[in-house]
Amino acid sequence: MGSRIVVTEMAKGDLPFLFDLWHMREVMRYADEFPRLRGWSKSDDIESAWEQYQMKRCELDKEYTQLILRLDDDTPIGESFFAPLEEGFTFGKWQKPEGIISVMGDLKLLPQYWGQGLGTEGMRQVVRFVFTVTNCELFAVPPHRNNPAAYRVYEKAGFVLFTGMRSWRNHKIMEISKEMYRERYGD
Repeated sequence: MGSRIVVTEMAKGDLPFLFDLWHMREVMRYADEFPRLRGWSKSDDIESAWEQYQMKRCELDKEYTQLILRLDDDTPIGESFFAPLEEGFTFGKWQKPEGIISVMGDLKLLPQYWGQGLGTEGMRQVVRFVFTVTNCELFAVPPHRNNPAAYRVYEKAGFVLFTGMRSWRNHKIMEISKEMYRERYGD
């Protein structure tokens, strides 16, 4: 069976979809904005958000990308985002490994697509994108401790829980290295 999900880089025309998604209480229930990472998504102005995103893309290159998850008929159903982590970046007791190109990201889906395996399939494609299109060596995600569905999606996509902390601001850290990805998927 072919993939039901297509992952593409965001185009300007995707911003209304993203703004609608980010204003859904049930989607954002466990999501926290980490402004150092995304930063432009608090704007509801398409022109301003697009300009800020493009500036960040120019500054940080392909390790900073907003992705759109679509069904194979081009219907947008969710988003994923990742950003590079600076040397010394910490998240509670988790610290970015020194000298390792690392990104942190997440995944959000429209509620009508929850529970169908689309989040897992989409996250696997996001992981593939990160490890084939960028220079990333370690991909970290911060699922909320009260969101077991997100934890399961990330786990099924190959992420493992960082066990060095209970939670930080109600989030845990899960990670997958490029080596783990290659062992699991052979790409």
